[in-house]
Amino acid sequence: MREPLASNDAIWLQDSATNPMVINAVIVMDRMDLQTLRDAFRERIFEGPEAARFERLQRVITGSGQHLYWEQDPHFDLDRHIFAKRGRPLRTLKALQTFVGREAGKCLDENHPRWQVQVIEGFEADSTALVVRIHHSIGDGVALVSLLLTLVDKAAPKPVRRSRKALPPAEDPPLLDRLLRTAAMPLSAPGILLRRLTWLPDRSGLHGPPLSGRKRVAWTRPLDLAVIKKAKGLIGATVNDVLMASVSGAFSAYLGEQGDDPPARFLVSMPVNVRNPGPPACDNRFAPVPLELPAGNFGHGERILAVKRKLDEMKGSVVPQVIYELQRALLTFLPGNLSRGLIDFLANKCTAVVTNVQGPAQQLTLEGRRLRSFLFWVPQRARIGLGISILSFSGKVQVGVIADEALMLDPAALVRAFEAEFESLKAL
Repeated sequence: MREPLASNDAIWLQDSATNPMVINAVIVMDRMDLQTLRDAFRERIFEGPEAARFERLQRVITGSGQHLYWEQDPHFDLDRHIFAKRGRPLRTLKALQTFVGREAGKCLDENHPRWQVQVIEGFEADSTALVVRIHHSIGDGVALVSLLLTLVDKAAPKPVRRSRKALPPAEDPPLLDRLLRTAAMPLSAPGILLRRLTWLPDRSGLHGPPLSGRKRVAWTRPLDLAVIKKAKGLIGATVNDVLMASVSGAFSAYLGEQGDDPPARFLVSMPVNVRNPGPPACDNRFAPVPLELPAGNFGHGERILAVKRKLDEMKGSVVPQVIYELQRALLTFLPGNLSRGLIDFLANKCTAVVTNVQGPAQQLTLEGRRLRSFLFWVPQRARIGLGISILSFSGKVQVGVIADEALMLDPAALVRAFEAEFESLKAL
């Protein structure tokens, strides 16, 4: 059976020599052997009640030009996709980071479904590390988290205690509000596109030099989410406001340490989910919204409030939906080279891709093994050579950095800047 490839997925079939369109992830868990992982994957993803949601994991993309399709891989073999890491074993965090960076610069095999899980047993003596790579055409970060939640053990449901003070469940926006926002989209689209076209590109040590295609990664230690929640409560912001302000602060501090003056502002591409409520399918339904972050020497409260104003303005607008529909239209109505050139032109104005995904709040297990940490990195496109991924999981937050070697030889320096931002939040 053939399924036409939708434009919102086809937009990610634009790998380049310097930026493969692949989501990279690392999961560290209690020690597990390769066969147990394969069996769990087969039973819960391919044979379980939600198998239809993940059919793309067994499909290849066929066709040419603008006529592309998902088709079943006649030679699908789970052992080809979930396998032990070859070569020397990895025992340390530094060795794992070097390996992930090297893998992140590689494209995936187009002749089979474009995903793989490399299993590293004996990592740090008592754990197993999984290096997961999924092509972005299969799905986005929300889809990846949904895949993880389907794979892990199901916890027994807790009894629900009703309280008189419990808030009623959130309701969909009134029909009139939805109709007005829909009507405003075609009227707003020309202005939104014109503003993006006229934005000047960022210029700093983090953006501008030609990319090498060689990647390096690093990530923070698990940071206490309660500290961030306390800071946002004191200032009257959201967790996302605080985290995005920390991105700006870390960028400014890093450039200062490198002897480079920060620009007037950082323009970043921030994926915004545009899905309807309900279980997410394995697909791409987000808009890469440009966000201006204040740069320079700000107090934490001042920086957080400045970011909050930008984010509040975006939330109250039709910008995410307009950008999502504009990208789909470009892929549908323009030749591939022309649409890619225009999308790359817009992307090249940004310093980094920055994404913040809310993961599960509870501790997770897989076949009884505890998941200790979970990180992922979204791909960059065009001449963007820096990606920041923020994931909250089980009361902790971790920030992952992926950078092209032409921009950053030591991403751990930027990681230290993030951790310093976190420590200074305690002073609030």
